[in-house]
Amino acid sequence: MQLKLYLVKNKIRTQDFAQRLGCSRTHLSEVMNGRKKAGLTLAKLVQILTNGEVTAEEVISEYQVKAEDLMKGE
Repeated sequence: MQLKLYLVKNKIRTQDFAQRLGCSRTHLSEVMNGRKKAGLTLAKLVQILTNGEVTAEEVISEYQVKAEDLMKGE
């Protein structure tokens, strides 16, 4: 499941989840929107805090999908 969908489904504000992760809302938003790559530590913490509903692999691959989409536009 995408992190964005998880947050909406569980009515969690990005700011609140970012605080639980120990990062800024801006950084988390950039990760969720594919503008920044999530580090392994952040991705694993997302998996832990979502009880596995969002896997570390999903968090990391979100950036890769967006990067591939950007490459198509060149």
